[in-house]
Amino acid sequence: MTVHMLVRSTGRRGWTVRCDLCEHTFAAAVAGRPEAVAFAETNGWIVGECTWCPMCAAAHTSRRTA
Repeated sequence: MTVHMLVRSTGRRGWTVRCDLCEHTFAAAVAGRPEAVAFAETNGWIVGECTWCPMCAAAHTSRRTA
């Protein structure tokens, strides 16, 4: 999936980011897509080729280092 599919506008309320693995969502009340991505990343999300919530990102990272 691409970032464009996982970061969606919710109209007047802002943007929603969805995790690839667990489908957890993050809502950002900001004006544009770049701001929503930056806000999600500030809150521990990995947004890019794969989009992961903080919990999935932590689990993935721990599996790689164990």
